[in-house]
Amino acid sequence: MNIVINKDLHELTKTFESNSKFNVRSLASHEISNQAIKDSDAVFLRSTTKINEELLDNTNVKFVASLTSGEDHIDQDYFKNSNIHLSTGKGGNALAVIEYLLSVLSVLIIGNKIKPYETKFGIIGFGNIGKRFKNILDEINFPCCIYDPYFPKVSSSLDEVLSSEVISLNCSYSKTGKFPSHNLLDVNFLNEMKDDQFLINSSRGEVLSDEYYLSKKSDNFIFDVWPNEPNLNLTKFKKPYIATPHIAGKTMSAENKFNEKALSEFNNFFNENLEAIEPKRFIDFTIDNSIEEEMDVFGIPPSIFLKIYDVKRDDFAFKSFFKTKQDPRDFQELRTSLKRLGFNNHKIVGDLGSAAKTKLELFGFRL
Repeated sequence: MNIVINKDLHELTKTFESNSKFNVRSLASHEISNQAIKDSDAVFLRSTTKINEELLDNTNVKFVASLTSGEDHIDQDYFKNSNIHLSTGKGGNALAVIEYLLSVLSVLIIGNKIKPYETKFGIIGFGNIGKRFKNILDEINFPCCIYDPYFPKVSSSLDEVLSSEVISLNCSYSKTGKFPSHNLLDVNFLNEMKDDQFLINSSRGEVLSDEYYLSKKSDNFIFDVWPNEPNLNLTKFKKPYIATPHIAGKTMSAENKFNEKALSEFNNFFNENLEAIEPKRFIDFTIDNSIEEEMDVFGIPPSIFLKIYDVKRDDFAFKSFFKTKQDPRDFQELRTSLKRLGFNNHKIVGDLGSAAKTKLELFGFRL
C-alpha cells in the first residue's frame, strides 16, 4: 500500500515505516501535489496543503487524513460527492490552546496588565476551546461572557463581548454559511478599541481584517495566527505585544491525539491494526503548598504555567521574522521547532488540598 505523509509528521512516519507492507513517502508541504500523490492509497496532511479536487482528482487516493484542528483548508463540498474517506483532527489540540491562553493570562497578570477576579474576559466562539476556557474562568472566578451565534441560549451579544477588557478569539474560520467568521472584526471595532483592551487571536488570521496587523494599537494585540499563512510577509506588520508563529496548539500531546485519531480511522477503513509508535513522556513536577496561596491571590498559578511554558520565549524566537522577508518554509520550520511538552506531560507531586487539585486537573495536569 502506498502512503504519503507530510514530513512534519515524524512519529506517524515512523509508525508506517515499521511495517514493511507500506511504501511510505515523506514529503514537504510544497512537494505535495496531484502528481506526487497520484498512486497513493492514503495521504496524511497538514493545514499547509489545500485538500480539494485539484489535489485529489484522478488519483488513486481512497483515504485522506488532515492532522490539524482547523478545516478551512478542506473543500468539504468536494468530499460530499466523492468516495474518498476524510479524517480530520478537529478539537484534538484544544488542551494545547488552553495552555497557550493560560500562559498569556500569566504574562498579563505578572505584567500588571490585568487584575485577577476583576478583569472581564469575552470569548468569541463556544467550541471545544471556548467551552473549556470559559469553564476555567468560571472556576477561578474571573468574570467572562461568550459570543457564539450557533449557541444562542448561552451567548451574550457581540457588543457585550467586545466591551470586555480581554477578548479571546476562539471561533472556527469560515467564509460561507449562516454566520461566516471571515473578517468578523473589521476596522470599525479596531477604531473603537480602548487603550486598556487586549485582543488575543489563536483561531485564524483572517478572522481579523488586515488593518489589525498594520495598526499602531499593536501593543494591545496577542497574535498566534496570521493572514495568508504560510505565505506571509511580516515586514509590513506592526509587532504585537506578543507574537507567535501559529504554535498555540502545537504540543506533543496534541500531535499524539491527531495521530491516534487518524490511525484509528485508517485501521477501520482499510481493516488494518497499526498502533502508534509514540514516546510516552511524563515528568514529575514537585510543588509545595505555596502554590495554593498563589492560586488564592491570582486565581491561577503563574509560576507553574510560566516554568513549563512561557509564551514569551516563543515570542522572542519569532521576533527575527519581523525584520526580513522569509521563505514560507522558514515559517513552517520554526513552527515545528517550537513544538513543546504539554501540561498533561507533567505529573504534579506534592501535598495539596482537594480544591487546589481540582483546579490543577482542570488546567490539564496529571495528579
